[in-house]
Amino acid sequence: MGITIGALIHTTAHLACDFPRLISCPESKFMRTLGPNFHYKQPTWSYLLTSVAGATGIIMIIIMTFCFTLATHSFRRNVIKLPSPLHSLAGFNAFWYAHHLLALVYALLVVHAYFIFLTREWYKKTVSPCIL
Repeated sequence: MGITIGALIHTTAHLACDFPRLISCPESKFMRTLGPNFHYKQPTWSYLLTSVAGATGIIMIIIMTFCFTLATHSFRRNVIKLPSPLHSLAGFNAFWYAHHLLALVYALLVVHAYFIFLTREWYKKTVSPCIL
């Protein structure tokens, strides 16, 4: 639950605060303060969402949503009776195998943090292998 709340706050902060401020910042102020970090080109919504950091963030949210949904009591205990072809998507085995995808989420987290926009020095990146 803590990871879900943290991911929700993190994503909301980007979509509601950071991205709109970057996109709508007056060009002269943007170029003076953040221009070097964005190769002197003011970003757009599509650029921010399709960048390495944006794409890895979206993929992590999708994988975590899938894993956390299969971890709910209804799916894990096979309480929900899905139609025949989808029946194998519920139950403990689906939960067990889906949670192995979280190793991919950790790898994407390192890539996501490595490609943050506001610093180029590796030692100033916000995620290090030490916390994994």
